[in-house]
Amino acid sequence: MGRFTIILVVGFAIIAGGLKMTYGRWGRQANDLSSARSEELTTRNAVTSAVNLSLNQLARNFFWRDGFSNLCMGNGIANVTIEDRSTDTSLTLSQVRIRATATVAGETASAVVVMAKSAFSEFAYFTDTEPLIYFITGDTLKGPVHTNGQFHIMGNPVFYGLVSQTAATIAYNGTCHPEFKSGTSLNNPAITLPTDFSILDGMAASGGIVFHGESRLEFKSDATFDWQVIHPETTWVHGTPTVNIVVDSSGNTAINSINGVIASDNNKDIHVKGILDGEVTVLSDANIWIDDDITYEKSVLTDPTADDMLGLIAMKNIYVTDNAANRIDCIINATLMALNKSFAVQNYDQGTVRGRLTVVGGMVQKERGAVGTSRSGVIQTGYLKKYTYDERFLTKAPPNYPVYSANRIVSWYE
Repeated sequence: MGRFTIILVVGFAIIAGGLKMTYGRWGRQANDLSSARSEELTTRNAVTSAVNLSLNQLARNFFWRDGFSNLCMGNGIANVTIEDRSTDTSLTLSQVRIRATATVAGETASAVVVMAKSAFSEFAYFTDTEPLIYFITGDTLKGPVHTNGQFHIMGNPVFYGLVSQTAATIAYNGTCHPEFKSGTSLNNPAITLPTDFSILDGMAASGGIVFHGESRLEFKSDATFDWQVIHPETTWVHGTPTVNIVVDSSGNTAINSINGVIASDNNKDIHVKGILDGEVTVLSDANIWIDDDITYEKSVLTDPTADDMLGLIAMKNIYVTDNAANRIDCIINATLMALNKSFAVQNYDQGTVRGRLTVVGGMVQKERGAVGTSRSGVIQTGYLKKYTYDERFLTKAPPNYPVYSANRIVSWYE
């Protein structure tokens, strides 16, 4: 009996010792796993902090490119480089790429973040000031809407995108029940309209086209365009008034042979019309005149593969020309920017009704312009309006389109 007891005690001791060793090993492994996990999290926090520091610098100065070298991050270091279109042509002029790495206790983490300034083309409707013109019952706007002034509302208009303004209140006339499907944002800082177009001018002069006189431009559905300088007078021609432009085998100037920027200088107007197959930004040093319909080769409203895109920017005004072609309806596929005053109709208050003005895109203007007159809600002269937002402009802009200061994250990979 005593011998059995001794054996039993020894057996329990051996088992207990084995369990203790096992528990100890498990404990050490758990500590090792906990430590490794802690180092991984610390390293990822370090690289995220480095990215956020870079985003802060870029928010203050979008052209900051210094990055960070051996930046002290607690027990580790981080390095950041900034890339833009000068080093990677897949980026647009409004985008920069942040590449960040961090190392803590031998653990390394990295992140690649693309940040962009928002383009003015994202607005369905934008004004610097709002005259006493009301949004009324029957008006329906999709996409972001903003004014640096105060909106005036009468009746029950419907807004599908965010409505923002700098004023603290919206001005209502009478009993109003507007629908703000995405809400309102009031008392905001003003968004300053662009004044420096040196980048666009440079793009037009090097790889684009510059017109040195008042000119006409007609886009063709085969991805080419014709042009004519009005002063001094020329006939319609295929070709290019500047160097560095490739002309296709048929002798036509092809959209895909230029960088997508067409401009005028010396305070000269540009007249536009036609069917666009491609992506183009037209910058006039004076006014832009829409002489006839300007549409896309593929309809953005019916064709999901539509990839054509047009931006029209006038340092002065954009006018729908009062001519025979526009007397029965006018269709415009573009995002419009009129910096001196307005997008408007020439002689809007004269003659008879010209049908419907259809805009598929968006508009940015110094001040809301007139397209017709009405009496007791009935159109008398000019056009009825049908404005449809091109939702592609929420994420994409015409070539080198002007941007504003709000920064957004396009992608973040770790």
